[in-house]
Amino acid sequence: METINTIEEPVKAEESAKQEQVAAPKENAWQKAKSKISYQMLVNNTPFIIFVALLCILYIANNNKAISLTKAINDQSKILKELKWKQLDMQSKLMYQTTESRLLEKTEKIGLQSLDRPAYEIKETFYIKK
Repeated sequence: METINTIEEPVKAEESAKQEQVAAPKENAWQKAKSKISYQMLVNNTPFIIFVALLCILYIANNNKAISLTKAINDQSKILKELKWKQLDMQSKLMYQTTESRLLEKTEKIGLQSLDRPAYEIKETFYIKK
C-alpha cells in the first residue's frame, strides 16, 4: 500500500500545479495588459490616438450629414409629387377648355359663329410687266 500512496502523491501535486497554472495566466494576462497601457505608451502614441479620434468625429459628422440630406431629398420628392399632380390637373382642365364644343359655347357668348365652309388660303400673285 505504500507504493500506491507514493504514486498518488505526485499525481495530486501535478494536478494542483496545473490548476495554479490555469489561474496564473488570467492574472498574468491582466498584468500584461495593464503593463502595456502605461503613461509612456500613451505619450508615444498621442498622434495616433488624436488621428483615430479625428476619424471618429469625421465619420459621425458624415453620417449626420447623410441623414439630413436624405431627409431633404424625401421632402423635395414629396413636393415634386404634389407639383406633378397640380400640373396634370391643370393640363386636364386646359384640354377640357380647348375642346371644340367648349370653344363653340364660349364664342357664341361673344357673338362669333363657327365656319360654314372649310377654311381656305388666299394667295396673292404679282406679275411684273415688261
